[in-house]
Amino acid sequence: MALKKEQRPPETLASAESKRPPAWHQVRQLTRHHWLYLPRLFSRRERVELVLLASVALVAFLVLSSRITTRVTVARPAVGGVLREGALGEPRFVNPLYASDDTDRDITAIVFSGLVRYDGGGKVAMDLAQGVEISQDGKSYTVTLRPGLRWHDGEALNADDVIFTIKTVQDPAYKSPLRANWQGVTIERLDQTTVRFSLRQPYAPFMENLAVGILPAHLWRKIPRETAVLSDLNLKSVGSGPYQFKKFTRREDGTLTSLVLTRNSRYHLEGPYLKEIHFSFYTDEASLIAAYRRNDIDSFSFLSAGRRDELAKLDVSIHELKLPKVFAVFLNPNVQPFLGRRAVRQALAAAIDRSSLIAKTAAGGGAEVHSAIPPGTFGANTDIPAIPFEPDAARRLLAGDGWKDTNGDGLLERTEGSGRNRKTAKLEIRIMTSDAPELQAAAAAIAEMWGAIGARTEVKALPIADLEAAAIRPRAYEVLVFGEVFGHDPDPFAFWHTSQLKDPGLNIALFSNRAVDLLLEEARRTADPDTRERKYREFQRVVASDLGAIFLYQPVNYYAIRQQFSGVNLGALALPEERFGEVNRWYADTRRALK
Repeated sequence: MALKKEQRPPETLASAESKRPPAWHQVRQLTRHHWLYLPRLFSRRERVELVLLASVALVAFLVLSSRITTRVTVARPAVGGVLREGALGEPRFVNPLYASDDTDRDITAIVFSGLVRYDGGGKVAMDLAQGVEISQDGKSYTVTLRPGLRWHDGEALNADDVIFTIKTVQDPAYKSPLRANWQGVTIERLDQTTVRFSLRQPYAPFMENLAVGILPAHLWRKIPRETAVLSDLNLKSVGSGPYQFKKFTRREDGTLTSLVLTRNSRYHLEGPYLKEIHFSFYTDEASLIAAYRRNDIDSFSFLSAGRRDELAKLDVSIHELKLPKVFAVFLNPNVQPFLGRRAVRQALAAAIDRSSLIAKTAAGGGAEVHSAIPPGTFGANTDIPAIPFEPDAARRLLAGDGWKDTNGDGLLERTEGSGRNRKTAKLEIRIMTSDAPELQAAAAAIAEMWGAIGARTEVKALPIADLEAAAIRPRAYEVLVFGEVFGHDPDPFAFWHTSQLKDPGLNIALFSNRAVDLLLEEARRTADPDTRERKYREFQRVVASDLGAIFLYQPVNYYAIRQQFSGVNLGALALPEERFGEVNRWYADTRRALK
Protein backbone atom coordinates (compact mmCIF):
# COMPACT_ATOMS: atom_id res chain seq x y z
CA MET A 1 0.00 0.00 0.00
CA ALA A 2 1.54 3.14 -1.10
CA LEU A 3 1.80 6.04 1.16
CA LYS A 4 0.03 9.27 0.02
CA LYS A 5 1.44 12.76 0.48
CA GLU A 6 -0.83 14.84 2.73
CA GLN A 7 -2.82 17.27 0.68
CA ARG A 8 -3.11 20.88 2.05
CA PRO A 9 -5.28 23.57 0.55
CA PRO A 10 -3.08 26.32 -0.98
CA GLU A 11 -2.87 29.64 0.92
CA THR A 12 -4.79 32.42 -0.68
CA LEU A 13 -3.07 35.71 -1.69
CA ALA A 14 -5.08 37.59 0.85
CA SER A 15 -4.07 35.36 3.73
CA ALA A 16 -0.40 35.65 2.72
CA GLU A 17 -0.58 39.43 2.59
CA SER A 18 -2.26 39.54 5.97
CA LYS A 19 0.68 37.73 7.55
CA ARG A 20 3.27 40.17 6.07
CA PRO A 21 4.29 43.00 8.46
CA PRO A 22 2.99 46.50 7.55
CA ALA A 23 5.27 48.56 5.32
CA TRP A 24 5.82 51.21 7.97
CA HIS A 25 6.83 48.43 10.38
CA GLN A 26 9.33 47.14 7.86
CA VAL A 27 10.78 50.62 7.39
CA ARG A 28 11.13 50.97 11.12
CA GLN A 29 13.11 47.77 11.21
CA LEU A 30 15.73 49.24 8.90
CA THR A 31 18.91 50.06 10.76
CA ARG A 32 21.36 52.85 10.14
CA HIS A 33 23.53 50.29 8.32
CA HIS A 34 20.65 49.51 5.95
CA TRP A 35 20.10 53.17 5.15
CA LEU A 36 23.77 53.73 4.47
CA TYR A 37 23.83 50.69 2.22
CA LEU A 38 20.71 51.75 0.29
CA PRO A 39 22.48 54.04 -2.26
CA ARG A 40 24.67 51.09 -3.31
CA LEU A 41 21.61 49.40 -4.77
CA PHE A 42 21.60 52.06 -7.50
CA SER A 43 24.09 52.84 -10.16
CA ARG A 44 25.88 56.20 -10.19
CA ARG A 45 23.63 57.43 -12.96
CA GLU A 46 20.49 56.31 -11.12
CA ARG A 47 21.63 58.08 -7.98
CA VAL A 48 22.13 61.34 -9.90
CA GLU A 49 18.70 61.00 -11.49
CA LEU A 50 17.08 60.35 -8.10
CA VAL A 51 18.74 63.44 -6.61
CA LEU A 52 17.60 65.58 -9.54
CA LEU A 53 14.08 64.19 -9.28
CA ALA A 54 13.96 64.89 -5.54
CA SER A 55 15.24 68.43 -6.11
CA VAL A 56 12.60 69.11 -8.76
CA ALA A 57 9.91 67.74 -6.45
CA LEU A 58 11.13 69.94 -3.59
CA VAL A 59 11.21 73.09 -5.75
CA ALA A 60 7.74 72.32 -7.11
CA PHE A 61 6.47 71.83 -3.57
CA LEU A 62 7.96 75.12 -2.41
CA VAL A 63 6.58 77.05 -5.41
CA LEU A 64 3.14 75.52 -4.96
CA SER A 65 3.21 76.24 -1.23
CA SER A 66 4.27 79.84 -1.88
CA ARG A 67 1.47 80.35 -4.39
CA ILE A 68 -1.11 78.90 -2.06
CA THR A 69 0.20 80.97 0.84
CA THR A 70 0.14 84.14 -1.28
CA ARG A 71 -3.43 83.48 -2.39
CA VAL A 72 -4.88 82.82 1.04
CA THR A 73 -2.74 85.23 3.11
CA VAL A 74 -1.68 88.86 2.98
CA ALA A 75 1.35 90.74 4.36
CA ARG A 76 0.53 92.62 7.55
CA PRO A 77 2.69 95.03 9.55
CA ALA A 78 4.62 93.35 12.34
CA VAL A 79 6.33 94.77 15.39
CA GLY A 80 10.02 95.24 14.74
CA GLY A 81 12.66 97.54 13.33
CA VAL A 82 14.12 100.85 14.41
CA LEU A 83 13.71 104.22 12.68
CA ARG A 84 16.71 106.55 13.04
CA GLU A 85 15.54 110.13 12.49
CA GLY A 86 17.95 113.00 11.96
CA ALA A 87 16.95 116.45 13.21
CA LEU A 88 18.35 119.98 13.08
CA GLY A 89 19.19 121.29 16.53
CA GLU A 90 18.70 119.61 19.88
CA PRO A 91 15.31 119.69 21.64
CA ARG A 92 14.58 121.82 24.70
CA PHE A 93 10.88 121.25 25.30
CA VAL A 94 9.26 117.93 24.45
CA ASN A 95 6.10 119.45 25.81
CA PRO A 96 3.02 120.72 23.91
CA LEU A 97 2.90 123.67 26.29
CA TYR A 98 6.29 125.05 25.24
CA ALA A 99 7.48 123.29 22.05
CA SER A 100 8.96 126.16 20.06
CA ASP A 101 11.01 124.79 17.16
CA ASP A 102 10.71 121.98 14.62
CA THR A 103 12.72 119.45 16.64
CA ASP A 104 10.68 120.14 19.80
CA ARG A 105 7.43 119.81 17.90
CA ASP A 106 8.50 116.67 16.01
CA ILE A 107 9.24 114.71 19.18
CA THR A 108 6.26 116.17 21.02
CA ALA A 109 3.95 114.99 18.21
CA ILE A 110 5.15 111.40 18.74
CA VAL A 111 5.12 111.38 22.55
CA PHE A 112 1.81 113.20 23.15
CA SER A 113 -1.71 112.63 21.87
CA GLY A 114 -4.40 115.26 21.36
CA LEU A 115 -8.15 114.90 21.49
CA VAL A 116 -8.11 114.84 17.70
CA ARG A 117 -5.34 114.53 15.12
CA TYR A 118 -4.90 114.96 11.37
CA ASP A 119 -4.50 111.90 9.18
CA GLY A 120 -2.25 111.55 6.14
CA GLY A 121 -4.82 113.29 3.97
CA GLY A 122 -5.12 116.31 6.23
CA LYS A 123 -8.54 115.28 7.56
CA VAL A 124 -9.61 115.43 11.20
CA ALA A 125 -9.49 112.01 12.90
CA MET A 126 -10.33 111.04 16.46
CA ASP A 127 -7.39 110.45 18.79
CA LEU A 128 -7.98 110.45 22.56
CA ALA A 129 -11.55 111.48 21.77
CA GLN A 130 -14.09 108.87 20.83
CA GLY A 131 -16.32 111.57 19.41
CA VAL A 132 -16.93 115.34 19.28
CA GLU A 133 -20.42 116.81 19.25
CA ILE A 134 -20.83 120.40 18.03
CA SER A 135 -23.88 122.39 19.13
CA GLN A 136 -26.19 123.85 16.53
CA ASP A 137 -25.11 127.42 17.31
CA GLY A 138 -21.42 126.46 16.96
CA LYS A 139 -20.55 127.69 20.46
CA SER A 140 -20.26 124.36 22.25
CA TYR A 141 -18.02 121.33 21.64
CA THR A 142 -18.68 118.23 23.76
CA VAL A 143 -15.82 115.73 23.72
CA THR A 144 -16.16 112.12 24.84
CA LEU A 145 -12.92 110.27 25.60
CA ARG A 146 -12.17 106.69 24.64
CA PRO A 147 -12.53 104.20 27.50
CA GLY A 148 -9.44 102.73 29.17
CA LEU A 149 -6.93 105.43 28.17
CA ARG A 150 -3.54 105.22 29.91
CA TRP A 151 -0.46 107.39 30.29
CA HIS A 152 2.96 105.97 29.51
CA ASP A 153 3.48 105.36 33.25
CA GLY A 154 0.28 103.30 33.46
CA GLU A 155 -1.89 105.89 35.21
CA ALA A 156 -5.42 106.45 33.90
CA LEU A 157 -6.05 109.36 31.52
CA ASN A 158 -9.40 111.09 31.98
CA ALA A 159 -11.31 114.38 31.77
CA ASP A 160 -9.27 115.89 34.63
CA ASP A 161 -6.14 115.74 32.46
CA VAL A 162 -7.88 117.55 29.61
CA ILE A 163 -9.15 120.30 31.91
CA PHE A 164 -5.75 120.68 33.56
CA THR A 165 -4.00 121.01 30.18
CA ILE A 166 -6.29 123.70 28.79
CA LYS A 167 -6.35 125.72 32.02
CA THR A 168 -2.55 125.51 32.16
CA VAL A 169 -2.30 126.82 28.60
CA GLN A 170 -4.65 129.68 29.53
CA ASP A 171 -2.70 130.54 32.69
CA PRO A 172 -0.42 133.53 31.90
CA ALA A 173 2.04 132.37 34.57
CA TYR A 174 3.06 129.45 32.32
CA LYS A 175 3.74 131.80 29.36
CA SER A 176 2.67 129.23 26.78
CA PRO A 177 2.73 130.44 23.15
CA LEU A 178 -0.59 128.60 22.70
CA ARG A 179 -2.40 130.90 25.10
CA ALA A 180 -3.81 133.19 22.39
CA ASN A 181 -5.60 130.22 20.78
CA TRP A 182 -7.58 129.55 23.95
CA GLN A 183 -8.65 133.01 25.04
CA GLY A 184 -12.39 133.25 25.61
CA VAL A 185 -12.82 129.46 25.86
CA THR A 186 -14.25 127.86 29.01
CA ILE A 187 -14.07 124.15 29.80
CA GLU A 188 -16.18 122.07 32.17
CA ARG A 189 -16.14 118.46 33.33
CA LEU A 190 -19.38 116.58 32.68
CA ASP A 191 -18.09 113.24 33.94
CA GLN A 192 -14.87 111.23 34.02
CA THR A 193 -14.77 110.81 30.25
CA THR A 194 -16.66 113.88 29.00
CA VAL A 195 -15.75 117.58 28.80
CA ARG A 196 -17.47 120.55 27.20
CA PHE A 197 -15.76 123.55 25.59
CA SER A 198 -17.84 126.74 25.42
CA LEU A 199 -16.99 129.67 23.12
CA ARG A 200 -18.20 133.25 23.37
CA GLN A 201 -18.73 133.37 19.62
CA PRO A 202 -18.93 130.63 16.97
CA TYR A 203 -15.46 129.80 15.70
CA ALA A 204 -15.52 127.40 12.76
CA PRO A 205 -11.79 126.42 12.90
CA PHE A 206 -12.00 125.51 16.63
CA MET A 207 -11.69 121.79 15.88
CA GLU A 208 -8.03 122.41 15.05
CA ASN A 209 -7.47 123.62 18.63
CA LEU A 210 -8.43 120.17 19.90
CA ALA A 211 -5.27 118.70 18.34
CA VAL A 212 -3.15 120.16 21.17
CA GLY A 213 -1.25 117.51 23.15
CA ILE A 214 -2.74 116.63 26.54
CA LEU A 215 -0.52 116.75 29.67
CA PRO A 216 -0.63 114.27 32.61
CA ALA A 217 -2.14 116.24 35.48
CA HIS A 218 -0.89 113.78 38.12
CA LEU A 219 2.71 114.74 37.28
CA TRP A 220 2.52 118.42 36.29
CA ARG A 221 0.36 119.46 39.26
CA LYS A 222 3.39 118.82 41.48
CA ILE A 223 5.55 121.34 39.58
CA PRO A 224 5.31 125.06 40.48
CA ARG A 225 4.31 127.37 37.63
CA GLU A 226 7.44 129.45 38.04
CA THR A 227 9.78 126.48 37.52
CA ALA A 228 7.77 124.57 34.91
CA VAL A 229 10.21 125.45 32.12
CA LEU A 230 13.06 123.94 34.15
CA SER A 231 11.40 120.59 34.87
CA ASP A 232 13.04 117.32 33.76
CA LEU A 233 9.62 116.37 32.35
CA ASN A 234 10.32 118.71 29.46
CA LEU A 235 12.76 116.08 28.14
CA LYS A 236 11.88 112.91 30.06
CA SER A 237 8.33 113.41 28.91
CA VAL A 238 5.34 111.29 29.88
CA GLY A 239 2.51 111.35 27.36
CA SER A 240 -0.02 109.00 25.80
CA GLY A 241 1.28 108.93 22.22
CA PRO A 242 2.54 105.92 20.26
CA TYR A 243 6.12 106.21 21.58
CA GLN A 244 7.51 107.00 25.01
CA PHE A 245 10.76 108.32 26.39
CA LYS A 246 13.50 105.73 26.99
CA LYS A 247 16.81 107.59 27.27
CA PHE A 248 19.00 110.38 25.94
CA THR A 249 22.75 110.92 25.63
CA ARG A 250 24.85 114.04 26.09
CA ARG A 251 28.42 115.05 25.36
CA GLU A 252 30.68 116.19 28.17
CA ASP A 253 29.80 119.81 27.39
CA GLY A 254 26.10 119.05 27.98
CA THR A 255 25.07 119.03 24.31
CA LEU A 256 22.27 116.59 23.65
CA THR A 257 23.30 114.17 20.88
CA SER A 258 20.49 111.61 20.79
CA LEU A 259 17.11 110.73 22.26
CA VAL A 260 15.49 107.29 22.11
CA LEU A 261 11.76 106.60 22.10
CA THR A 262 10.32 103.11 22.52
CA ARG A 263 6.90 101.81 21.47
CA ASN A 264 3.97 102.35 23.80
CA SER A 265 2.35 98.93 24.31
CA ARG A 266 -0.68 100.65 25.89
CA TYR A 267 -1.38 102.82 22.83
CA HIS A 268 -5.08 103.29 22.15
CA LEU A 269 -4.93 103.17 18.33
CA GLU A 270 -3.47 100.77 15.78
CA GLY A 271 0.15 99.72 16.32
CA PRO A 272 2.69 101.09 16.88
CA TYR A 273 4.84 98.70 14.87
CA LEU A 274 8.36 100.15 14.98
CA LYS A 275 10.10 99.00 18.17
CA GLU A 276 11.98 102.26 18.64
CA ILE A 277 12.58 105.69 17.11
CA HIS A 278 16.05 107.16 17.61
CA PHE A 279 16.55 110.92 17.16
CA SER A 280 20.06 112.19 16.41
CA PHE A 281 20.77 115.92 16.31
CA TYR A 282 22.83 117.85 13.75
CA THR A 283 23.76 121.47 13.16
CA ASP A 284 22.94 121.87 9.47
CA GLU A 285 21.40 120.26 6.41
CA ALA A 286 24.75 119.17 4.97
CA SER A 287 25.49 117.22 8.15
CA LEU A 288 22.12 115.47 7.90
CA ILE A 289 22.79 114.35 4.34
CA ALA A 290 26.30 113.19 5.20
CA ALA A 291 24.85 111.15 8.10
CA TYR A 292 22.33 109.57 5.73
CA ARG A 293 25.07 108.61 3.29
CA ARG A 294 27.04 107.01 6.16
CA ASN A 295 23.91 105.04 7.09
CA ASP A 296 23.81 106.72 10.51
CA ILE A 297 20.19 107.81 10.03
CA ASP A 298 17.19 106.61 8.01
CA SER A 299 15.11 109.76 7.65
CA PHE A 300 15.24 113.55 7.90
CA SER A 301 13.60 116.77 6.71
CA PHE A 302 15.29 119.22 4.37
CA LEU A 303 14.43 122.36 2.40
CA SER A 304 16.68 122.49 -0.64
CA ALA A 305 15.21 121.28 -3.93
CA GLY A 306 18.79 120.80 -5.15
CA ARG A 307 19.34 118.27 -2.37
CA ARG A 308 16.25 116.41 -3.57
CA ASP A 309 17.84 115.69 -6.94
CA GLU A 310 21.04 114.57 -5.21
CA LEU A 311 19.22 112.22 -2.83
CA ALA A 312 16.95 110.77 -5.51
CA LYS A 313 19.86 108.59 -6.65
CA LEU A 314 19.97 106.82 -3.28
CA ASP A 315 17.76 104.24 -1.56
CA VAL A 316 15.20 106.79 -0.45
CA SER A 317 11.58 107.87 -0.76
CA ILE A 318 11.20 111.65 -0.90
CA HIS A 319 7.92 113.29 0.11
CA GLU A 320 7.21 116.88 -0.93
CA LEU A 321 5.42 118.86 1.79
CA LYS A 322 3.81 122.12 0.67
CA LEU A 323 2.97 123.68 3.99
CA PRO A 324 0.48 126.56 4.45
CA LYS A 325 3.18 129.11 5.18
CA VAL A 326 4.04 132.36 3.42
CA PHE A 327 7.12 134.56 3.64
CA ALA A 328 6.46 138.25 3.12
CA VAL A 329 7.84 141.76 3.52
CA PHE A 330 5.90 143.73 6.14
CA LEU A 331 6.18 147.54 6.02
CA ASN A 332 5.69 149.78 9.07
CA PRO A 333 4.80 153.40 8.18
CA ASN A 334 4.47 154.22 11.89
CA VAL A 335 8.26 153.97 12.21
CA GLN A 336 9.20 155.08 8.68
CA PRO A 337 6.44 157.36 7.26
CA PHE A 338 7.41 157.15 3.57
CA LEU A 339 6.60 153.42 3.68
CA GLY A 340 2.95 154.45 3.84
CA ARG A 341 3.14 156.07 0.40
CA ARG A 342 1.49 153.88 -2.21
CA ALA A 343 4.06 154.68 -4.93
CA VAL A 344 6.89 153.62 -2.63
CA ARG A 345 5.17 150.37 -1.71
CA GLN A 346 4.45 149.63 -5.38
CA ALA A 347 8.05 150.37 -6.37
CA LEU A 348 9.52 148.17 -3.63
CA ALA A 349 7.20 145.31 -4.67
CA ALA A 350 8.12 145.66 -8.37
CA ALA A 351 11.85 145.65 -7.55
CA ILE A 352 11.78 142.13 -6.09
CA ASP A 353 12.63 139.23 -8.40
CA ARG A 354 10.80 136.37 -6.66
CA SER A 355 12.13 133.59 -8.89
CA SER A 356 15.69 134.68 -8.22
CA LEU A 357 14.92 135.01 -4.51
CA ILE A 358 13.61 131.43 -4.35
CA ALA A 359 16.61 130.08 -6.25
CA LYS A 360 19.09 131.88 -3.98
CA THR A 361 17.48 131.40 -0.59
CA ALA A 362 15.33 128.29 -0.83
CA ALA A 363 17.47 126.53 -3.46
CA GLY A 364 14.44 126.18 -5.69
CA GLY A 365 12.27 124.74 -2.93
CA GLY A 366 9.44 127.25 -3.04
CA ALA A 367 6.53 128.63 -5.01
CA GLU A 368 5.77 132.29 -5.69
CA VAL A 369 2.95 133.80 -3.62
CA HIS A 370 0.95 136.95 -4.38
CA SER A 371 -1.82 136.80 -1.78
CA ALA A 372 -2.28 136.56 1.99
CA ILE A 373 -3.22 132.86 1.95
CA PRO A 374 -0.72 130.50 0.27
CA PRO A 375 -1.73 128.28 -2.68
CA GLY A 376 -3.13 124.87 -1.80
CA THR A 377 -4.67 126.16 1.43
CA PHE A 378 -8.42 126.33 1.97
CA GLY A 379 -9.75 129.64 0.65
CA ALA A 380 -6.63 130.62 -1.31
CA ASN A 381 -7.40 133.10 -4.11
CA THR A 382 -5.32 132.10 -7.12
CA ASP A 383 -6.92 134.77 -9.36
CA ILE A 384 -4.97 137.65 -7.83
CA PRO A 385 -2.56 138.95 -10.48
CA ALA A 386 1.16 138.59 -9.86
CA ILE A 387 3.31 141.66 -9.29
CA PRO A 388 5.92 141.40 -12.09
CA PHE A 389 9.61 142.04 -11.56
CA GLU A 390 10.07 145.41 -13.29
CA PRO A 391 12.91 147.50 -11.82
CA ASP A 392 12.55 150.15 -14.53
CA ALA A 393 8.86 150.53 -13.68
CA ALA A 394 9.86 150.80 -10.00
CA ARG A 395 12.23 153.67 -10.80
CA ARG A 396 9.50 155.46 -12.79
CA LEU A 397 7.07 155.08 -9.89
CA LEU A 398 9.55 156.63 -7.50
CA ALA A 399 10.39 159.44 -9.90
CA GLY A 400 6.70 160.19 -10.33
CA ASP A 401 6.41 160.42 -6.53
CA GLY A 402 9.17 163.03 -6.36
CA TRP A 403 12.18 160.84 -5.49
CA LYS A 404 15.46 162.00 -7.05
CA ASP A 405 19.20 161.36 -6.76
CA THR A 406 20.28 164.93 -6.17
CA ASN A 407 24.01 164.39 -5.62
CA GLY A 408 24.73 161.33 -7.77
CA ASP A 409 25.45 158.98 -4.85
CA GLY A 410 22.78 156.49 -5.95
CA LEU A 411 20.48 157.28 -3.00
CA LEU A 412 17.06 158.74 -3.80
CA GLU A 413 15.70 161.65 -1.81
CA ARG A 414 12.36 163.43 -1.69
CA THR A 415 11.79 167.02 -0.62
CA GLU A 416 8.47 168.58 0.20
CA GLY A 417 7.41 171.93 1.62
CA SER A 418 9.39 175.15 1.62
CA GLY A 419 11.13 177.46 4.02
CA ARG A 420 10.92 176.27 7.60
CA ASN A 421 8.53 173.52 6.54
CA ARG A 422 10.94 172.15 3.97
CA LYS A 423 11.75 168.50 4.73
CA THR A 424 13.92 166.04 2.88
CA ALA A 425 13.50 162.29 3.28
CA LYS A 426 16.17 159.85 2.17
CA LEU A 427 15.12 156.48 0.79
CA GLU A 428 17.00 154.57 3.48
CA ILE A 429 15.46 151.38 4.81
CA ARG A 430 16.42 148.99 7.57
CA ILE A 431 15.20 145.39 7.30
CA MET A 432 14.90 143.26 10.42
CA THR A 433 14.57 139.49 10.30
CA SER A 434 15.38 136.25 12.09
CA ASP A 435 18.88 134.77 12.08
CA ALA A 436 17.48 131.67 10.38
CA PRO A 437 19.72 131.14 7.30
CA GLU A 438 16.85 131.19 4.81
CA LEU A 439 15.42 134.47 6.13
CA GLN A 440 18.82 136.12 6.39
CA ALA A 441 19.57 135.20 2.79
CA ALA A 442 16.16 136.45 1.65
CA ALA A 443 16.60 139.79 3.42
CA ALA A 444 20.09 140.26 1.97
CA ALA A 445 18.84 139.54 -1.56
CA ILE A 446 15.95 142.01 -1.16
CA ALA A 447 18.33 144.67 0.16
CA GLU A 448 20.45 144.27 -2.97
CA MET A 449 17.40 144.51 -5.25
CA TRP A 450 16.14 147.64 -3.52
CA GLY A 451 19.59 149.17 -3.68
CA ALA A 452 19.45 148.80 -7.47
CA ILE A 453 16.47 151.20 -7.64
CA GLY A 454 17.99 153.81 -5.29
CA ALA A 455 16.85 152.58 -1.87
CA ARG A 456 19.85 152.19 0.44
CA THR A 457 19.00 149.15 2.56
CA GLU A 458 20.69 147.44 5.49
CA VAL A 459 19.76 144.15 7.19
CA LYS A 460 19.77 143.33 10.87
CA ALA A 461 19.21 139.67 11.81
CA LEU A 462 18.46 138.61 15.39
CA PRO A 463 17.80 135.32 17.16
CA ILE A 464 14.07 134.66 17.07
CA ALA A 465 13.55 135.31 20.80
CA ASP A 466 15.38 138.66 20.57
CA LEU A 467 13.56 139.59 17.37
CA GLU A 468 10.19 138.98 19.02
CA ALA A 469 11.10 140.92 22.15
CA ALA A 470 12.90 143.86 20.52
CA ALA A 471 10.99 144.29 17.26
CA ILE A 472 7.85 142.24 16.67
CA ARG A 473 6.00 142.68 19.97
CA PRO A 474 6.63 146.45 20.26
CA ARG A 475 6.25 146.80 16.44
CA ALA A 476 9.65 148.52 16.41
CA TYR A 477 10.73 147.72 12.85
CA GLU A 478 10.71 149.63 9.59
CA VAL A 479 10.58 146.52 7.42
CA LEU A 480 10.21 142.96 8.66
CA VAL A 481 10.98 139.92 6.51
CA PHE A 482 9.14 137.12 8.22
CA GLY A 483 6.78 134.19 7.77
CA GLU A 484 3.16 133.53 8.67
CA VAL A 485 2.08 129.96 9.35
CA PHE A 486 -1.52 128.88 8.86
CA GLY A 487 -3.36 125.77 9.94
CA HIS A 488 -5.55 123.37 7.98
CA ASP A 489 -8.19 126.06 8.27
CA PRO A 490 -6.27 129.29 7.64
CA ASP A 491 -8.38 131.78 9.67
CA PRO A 492 -6.30 134.92 8.85
CA PHE A 493 -8.03 136.88 11.66
CA ALA A 494 -4.96 136.99 13.95
CA PHE A 495 -2.74 138.29 11.12
CA TRP A 496 -5.02 140.89 9.52
CA HIS A 497 -7.84 142.06 11.82
CA THR A 498 -7.59 145.56 13.30
CA SER A 499 -8.03 144.17 16.82
CA GLN A 500 -4.70 142.36 16.40
CA LEU A 501 -2.59 145.44 15.68
CA LYS A 502 -0.94 145.39 19.10
CA ASP A 503 0.81 142.58 20.96
CA PRO A 504 -0.23 139.84 21.66
CA GLY A 505 -1.99 140.21 18.31
CA LEU A 506 -0.09 139.07 15.21
CA ASN A 507 -1.02 141.82 12.75
CA ILE A 508 2.61 142.56 11.84
CA ALA A 509 1.48 144.11 8.55
CA LEU A 510 -0.18 146.84 10.67
CA PHE A 511 -3.10 146.60 8.27
CA SER A 512 -6.45 148.10 9.19
CA ASN A 513 -9.46 147.96 6.91
CA ARG A 514 -13.07 147.87 8.08
CA ALA A 515 -14.25 145.80 5.12
CA VAL A 516 -11.56 143.19 5.83
CA ASP A 517 -12.48 143.17 9.53
CA LEU A 518 -16.11 142.34 8.68
CA LEU A 519 -15.11 139.62 6.20
CA LEU A 520 -12.87 137.91 8.74
CA GLU A 521 -15.41 138.20 11.54
CA GLU A 522 -18.17 136.70 9.40
CA ALA A 523 -15.92 133.94 8.03
CA ARG A 524 -15.02 132.58 11.45
CA ARG A 525 -18.66 132.65 12.58
CA THR A 526 -20.09 130.54 9.77
CA ALA A 527 -19.74 126.78 9.52
CA ASP A 528 -20.61 126.72 5.82
CA PRO A 529 -17.33 126.10 3.95
CA ASP A 530 -18.52 127.68 0.69
CA THR A 531 -19.47 130.91 2.43
CA ARG A 532 -16.21 131.04 4.33
CA GLU A 533 -14.20 130.39 1.17
CA ARG A 534 -15.91 133.28 -0.63
CA LYS A 535 -15.15 135.63 2.23
CA TYR A 536 -11.53 134.51 2.39
CA ARG A 537 -11.12 135.11 -1.33
CA GLU A 538 -12.59 138.61 -1.07
CA PHE A 539 -10.39 139.38 1.93
CA GLN A 540 -7.29 138.51 -0.12
CA ARG A 541 -8.46 140.67 -3.01
CA VAL A 542 -8.78 143.72 -0.74
CA VAL A 543 -5.38 143.14 0.92
CA ALA A 544 -3.68 142.75 -2.47
CA SER A 545 -5.39 145.87 -3.82
CA ASP A 546 -4.23 147.92 -0.81
CA LEU A 547 -0.69 146.43 -0.90
CA GLY A 548 -1.03 145.31 2.71
CA ALA A 549 2.30 143.48 2.41
CA ILE A 550 4.72 142.32 -0.27
CA PHE A 551 4.22 138.58 -0.51
CA LEU A 552 7.22 136.53 -1.57
CA TYR A 553 6.94 132.77 -1.64
CA GLN A 554 5.67 129.61 -0.02
CA PRO A 555 8.51 127.37 1.14
CA VAL A 556 8.46 123.67 0.30
CA ASN A 557 9.74 121.10 2.77
CA TYR A 558 10.94 117.63 1.85
CA TYR A 559 11.02 114.47 3.93
CA ALA A 560 13.43 111.67 3.02
CA ILE A 561 13.03 108.15 4.40
CA ARG A 562 14.60 104.84 3.40
CA GLN A 563 12.47 102.63 1.19
CA GLN A 564 12.54 99.77 3.71
CA PHE A 565 9.91 101.64 5.75
CA SER A 566 6.29 101.24 4.71
CA GLY A 567 3.00 102.82 5.74
CA VAL A 568 4.39 106.36 5.35
CA ASN A 569 1.40 108.25 3.93
CA LEU A 570 2.06 112.00 3.80
CA GLY A 571 -0.51 114.21 2.13
CA ALA A 572 -1.90 117.62 3.04
CA LEU A 573 0.01 118.75 6.12
CA ALA A 574 -0.21 122.10 7.88
CA LEU A 575 2.93 121.75 10.01
CA PRO A 576 6.15 119.74 9.54
CA GLU A 577 5.51 117.67 12.69
CA GLU A 578 2.23 116.40 11.24
CA ARG A 579 4.24 113.96 9.14
CA PHE A 580 4.28 111.89 12.33
CA GLY A 581 0.48 112.03 12.64
CA GLU A 582 0.24 108.36 11.67
CA VAL A 583 3.70 107.17 12.72
CA ASN A 584 1.94 104.38 14.63
CA ARG A 585 1.22 102.80 11.22
CA TRP A 586 4.79 102.94 9.92
CA TYR A 587 6.54 99.58 9.82
CA ALA A 588 9.70 97.81 8.70
CA ASP A 589 8.76 94.13 9.29
CA THR A 590 5.80 92.10 8.05
CA ARG A 591 4.01 88.84 8.81
CA ARG A 592 1.62 86.69 6.74
CA ALA A 593 -1.99 86.58 7.87
CA LEU A 594 -5.13 85.01 6.43
CA LYS A 595 -7.12 87.28 4.17
